[in-house]
Amino acid sequence: MNSLLDWSAPVLTVGDPVEAIGMRAGLGAEVNSMLAMAMLSGPVLAYRGTPERWIFLTAPATSTSNAVLADLVRLGVSLFPMGSLVSLPCTDNLEIARWVNRPLPGRPLPPWQAVVAAVRRTSSVSSGWL
Repeated sequence: MNSLLDWSAPVLTVGDPVEAIGMRAGLGAEVNSMLAMAMLSGPVLAYRGTPERWIFLTAPATSTSNAVLADLVRLGVSLFPMGSLVSLPCTDNLEIARWVNRPLPGRPLPPWQAVVAAVRRTSSVSSGWL
């Protein structure tokens, strides 16, 4: 995976209390829509590239089965390991990084398992993201 770190921009360190899940923008848009319908949307970052990648910031991860992890790998979904650094959008990097959904003060992050479930549900509805 390419590094998303830009040393001129503020960074977020992944780990308790914030996890990060990355995916292609097309899949991300579907997942974001599904989360919004369930009133579970949260902060989402977009990074230019081929393809563009979206990163969902979530509450801490929970344990999951190997079958779920295999589904995520098959779909090209990245689970950022603890300690990963994610560059946040700022005036110095707006040409490569932007907020799809900005964080809202006082609003909790969506549950990690809700984002994972939305990825799996979306992929079962539309096989176009495979």
